[in-house]
Amino acid sequence: MNTRPTDTGIAIGYAVGGLGPIAVAGSLVGVRDEINSTNVALVLVVVVVLAAVAGGRGAGALAAVVSGISFDFFHTRPYLNLTIDSRDDVETTVLLLAIGLVVGQLVAWARRSSRASERGSDEIARLHRVAEQVAAGAEPRTIVQAVTAELTELLSLRSCDYEEPPLGVPLLRLERNGAIDAPVRRFAGGELTLPAEGVEIPVLGRGLQLGRLVLEPDPGVGVSLEERVVAVAISDQLGAALAAPPTNGAHEP
Repeated sequence: MNTRPTDTGIAIGYAVGGLGPIAVAGSLVGVRDEINSTNVALVLVVVVVLAAVAGGRGAGALAAVVSGISFDFFHTRPYLNLTIDSRDDVETTVLLLAIGLVVGQLVAWARRSSRASERGSDEIARLHRVAEQVAAGAEPRTIVQAVTAELTELLSLRSCDYEEPPLGVPLLRLERNGAIDAPVRRFAGGELTLPAEGVEIPVLGRGLQLGRLVLEPDPGVGVSLEERVVAVAISDQLGAALAAPPTNGAHEP
């Protein structure tokens, strides 16, 4: 399961962060004589949380800043002005900004932690599924299909194919430590994107290269170091299966 924030989610988060506080603070103008300014600030903190949940830390920070400005503009005297006459209102505005920034950061951290936990469980499950196929003695073709399917989902690829010698055009290599020696490095969502021209993972067995996995990535999707390392580990499962000597169904004593 892909738990990265989508471009749509990030856009929604920034829209909520940029426009939500203005809309909420403006909608409360009609009752500002009946509602405590502290309660207005708390409502705006909720907007900050929503923006951070949808769009991450940047959206949360934007919401905190806009919330402070909106509170000052709509709910401190003189109204519709960015000056503040009351010391209490100055303190409330500063606290709103500070709390909003802290809450936005905490929500972003919690979200990243949750994504990392889910991603780790997903990676282990993928390795386990391929290992089960290998341990059960599945046909090489079946294991190849399982591996390419798992890598396609793990790395959000457009396609993944196994290629036997003679190999085609040389591609940048995904190394065993997850590194890619690319001349230009691009990022999406804070993670490295695989080179648009494609990447190869050598499939090794008994010290020999048996073939390669050719990855065609989605240039708009970032891939974490952990996911890249797991991809190599999955390719090792394929190499072990392809290098295993054929059996006739007899078991060694």
